[in-house]
Amino acid sequence: MQSSQTCNCKHELTISRVQNEGCPTRASLIVSLAIGSCVAVLSCFSQSPVLAATSRETLESATVHAETQKSASDALRQAAMEYAEACNFEHAKSKIEEDIALNQSSDKNRLPESWILMGNVYRLEGLYPEAKTWITRGVYALEKQKTTDPLRLSAAYNYLALFNNSAGEFSESEKNARRALSYSVEGGLGKENQAMHRVVLANALRQQGKYKKALTELESALPILKNGSERLLFATATNNLGALYFWMGDYQKALPILQDGLKQRLEIGGENHPDVANSYLDLGCVEFKMGDLKSALEHLEEAQEIRMSKLGANHPETLSSAANLGVVLLATGDIKRALELLKNAVEIGKTVLGNKNPDLAQYQDDYANALCADKQYDLARDIQNEANFMRKIAFGVSSREYAGGLRSLAQIESASGNKKVGRQLLQRSIAIYTAAAQHPDPDLAETLDELGCMYAESNELESARQTFALAIREKVKSGDSVSYATSLANLSELLHRMHQETESFVMLKKAAAAIESLPESQRENPDCKAILERYKKAQNGSSAGEH
Repeated sequence: MQSSQTCNCKHELTISRVQNEGCPTRASLIVSLAIGSCVAVLSCFSQSPVLAATSRETLESATVHAETQKSASDALRQAAMEYAEACNFEHAKSKIEEDIALNQSSDKNRLPESWILMGNVYRLEGLYPEAKTWITRGVYALEKQKTTDPLRLSAAYNYLALFNNSAGEFSESEKNARRALSYSVEGGLGKENQAMHRVVLANALRQQGKYKKALTELESALPILKNGSERLLFATATNNLGALYFWMGDYQKALPILQDGLKQRLEIGGENHPDVANSYLDLGCVEFKMGDLKSALEHLEEAQEIRMSKLGANHPETLSSAANLGVVLLATGDIKRALELLKNAVEIGKTVLGNKNPDLAQYQDDYANALCADKQYDLARDIQNEANFMRKIAFGVSSREYAGGLRSLAQIESASGNKKVGRQLLQRSIAIYTAAAQHPDPDLAETLDELGCMYAESNELESARQTFALAIREKVKSGDSVSYATSLANLSELLHRMHQETESFVMLKKAAAAIESLPESQRENPDCKAILERYKKAQNGSSAGEH
């Protein structure tokens, strides 16, 4: 039997997750959104009361002085954000330190925003503990001031939501994004400002599997942003919509949207901008799922190259692209390089992300899959159990994330000879996916395929036939794909073993027709070539199940 991938173990990609942008990892809000937000809210971070004066002359003098200090502070903040956008984080922090010193001596009311901006630079740099310290300090200071200014409050909670997302605190990100949106609506800050907060909220919802709610928020925001002034934010929202369709399993719809997002970002930031890397990553994830390994490898290599150059080897987003690249390399059979990348992502991730970040669990999952392919079963099992424990704590035992971990563990157990345990784990995974209804559900379909293969290996042919049929029924919802064709071919081979040659040929013919409808790049997939070769032999008189 063929798996829907080219290796025995399951391969998963972490689309848009650590950015804590789109695609993927669950991933993520993009750097572009954060920086766009910085520029957009600089004006609100500049408001301060006019100093009191006992005379008209003193008042005028104080006002001129205050406005001069305010302008200097604004200039420092603008320079800091420009440095941050260029990934020159040390210069960005230096400018904000100047801003803090200036406001410490002239207008302490402005300090909360200075602290929040410092925290956001640390967030973009991938230093989450420091980011948390500064951002929460600024938000708490604003709350202590008991300010009622909706612009200041909405901006502050927006930054806090962005941090929560980067740190894997998705329910907190949703809560703070809703607070930011609420302040924006109640304060009448305008539809474009509200659209920005809806993009952040949609990302938090997506990370928790609340796809329909996330889609509602993005569909509300996109028309406003399209006609607005924030091109960078519109590009981010476009990319995040594509990433959302990826997570919803609708790869055909995700692909052109992500291509549009990439085009926008190339026009805005040029070829080496971190946002472009985010788009390459998400696009590569979709192409991988669609069976276009060549394009997926090309785009993930580009994402990794940009992130290494702009962010450095230890940045969380670089780890994300490295792990995704490792998954695709594993699928192409390059186990050695895949192991190197995934082991590195896990080891550095433990230091950079901490032991509670869901992204680390995904990297461990991918590393365990590579170890399984390399027949290092004991180590693979230990690492997979660590990942599953982390997912159990972070998401709960009824979550799709936990189901994915059980599926990976099942592959390890089955490959190491524990077929019965592997089957039981897959059945638990299927039960979770079924309860957490999603349409279409490629994860459920792939897991059914794997269970069908296990039944076939145990010579339980009727159980295998029924299970493959369920997988095909699920996959047909997404239209023709490499995965759909593979399931049809698996059923064809099984029917041949059951001596049902006519039915076997019909299934193989359907598989070949599905492949012929695909773009040429996807037809180059090794599974597609093998299926077409089988079909050619069957047409020439061999039985459909012969290889």
